Amino acid sequence: MFLGINEMKYSKGRYLLIILVMALITWLILVLSGLATGLAQGNRLAVDQWKASGVVLSKEANSNLNASTLNQNLASKIKADQVATIGQVSLSISKEDKTDNDRTNVSLFGIDSSSFLMPKVIAGKSFAKKNEVIATEKLKEDGFKLGDKINAGTYDQPLTIVGWFAQSTYNIVPVIYTSTATVKAIKYGSSEAQRDNINGFVFKGTASNQVKTPNEDTVVLSINDFIEKLPGYQAQNLTLDTMIYFLIAISAFIVGIFIFVLTLQKTSIFGVLKVQGVPTSYLAKAVILQTGLLAVLGVLLGTLLTGLTVAFLPDSMPYTTDYGNGSLYLFILVIMAILGSIFSIRTIAKVDPLTAIGG
Repeated sequence: MFLGINEMKYSKGRYLLIILVMALITWLILVLSGLATGLAQGNRLAVDQWKASGVVLSKEANSNLNASTLNQNLASKIKADQVATIGQVSLSISKEDKTDNDRTNVSLFGIDSSSFLMPKVIAGKSFAKKNEVIATEKLKEDGFKLGDKINAGTYDQPLTIVGWFAQSTYNIVPVIYTSTATVKAIKYGSSEAQRDNINGFVFKGTASNQVKTPNEDTVVLSINDFIEKLPGYQAQNLTLDTMIYFLIAISAFIVGIFIFVLTLQKTSIFGVLKVQGVPTSYLAKAVILQTGLLAVLGVLLGTLLTGLTVAFLPDSMPYTTDYGNGSLYLFILVIMAILGSIFSIRTIAKVDPLTAIGG
């Protein structure tokens, strides 16, 4: 390590370039990791907040809650500790006194206010009548407030915000809860044929593989399987994770090339050291430790850049710092950089002292 540190002091520019490259790659990886976590959380946050064990949907819905249709009377026949009916519709809302250009996309859930799906109201009150809703605090950013009358899609009656609950999103959009009667009116209008229909059931306290339903047209999903089947969830996560792992592999390749070129440039120096009796193992260890130090310094600088970047990100950006995954990526990044430098060890081992010094 003595040799490595002294060489870095002597050739500051070369090694500063390697540190800078590692820092930029670290910066990009951490930002992508935060975006991946933020987008994933934005898709699933409402589902996580249910603290449920699983869901029951119709088979033809392809695990999509909004596409599922079941008879609500099936709830009493599902064998689980707690069962709650749920309706869901995606639509846009606007204040009654605003134009259609000021609309906000939301996910509206219809539930029983006494069920375990009911979020804790932190301001205002719970919905008690038809067309009353409680909304996530995130909608305050769009100018909504308690008591506002809002237009919901093509529904011909205004909804009233009567309460707020904590931050919640589903499929990246804010969440609103209301009664199942309100959701049915929005989805089906006055249709008598759809009066007893609901999107699905959420259960709690019983493992999904132990839940039975008498209806052969239903499918029971664990909450994790349900989340994985959310539209675009898997594709989004796979895309961003693949980008991160490619960046890690590229960083190992870049660092390996840098160290290899520097090793070739130092062939005569290695020859002199070998003539003086310095073993190849010592030189190899010096290169590996030097690379590890460069990688760590680059990772630390990249982490600092990420912290500064996050401080200036807009609130509308779905970014969430995941310290667990972030630390794992940084560890892998350092290890891969060290592995990239191992290719230079063969070059060191093949150095002929007499040839290297011109003998």
